[in-house]
Amino acid sequence: MDFHISQAGNTVVPAILALESLGLSVEVKSGLVTASDGLRQFTAEDPVAVLGLVKLVETRSERWHASDGEIDDVIDRYGLEE
Repeated sequence: MDFHISQAGNTVVPAILALESLGLSVEVKSGLVTASDGLRQFTAEDPVAVLGLVKLVETRSERWHASDGEIDDVIDRYGLEE
């Protein structure tokens, strides 16, 4: 593996810059970060998580929810508990 990144304090500003480069406006208020394009709004506790939500919708569409079958499959594959 030639590349590794972990969420830490040094990813906050790059995440905000990435959100802005996607054409989203970013607001930090009351401990929450919100990015918006006027039609969609993404909110989380930090900009890295907001960027993750944007990517989730980008990847799975606005129907991002997992089906019951997908949930069961992922829980089994990764040993997660509900």
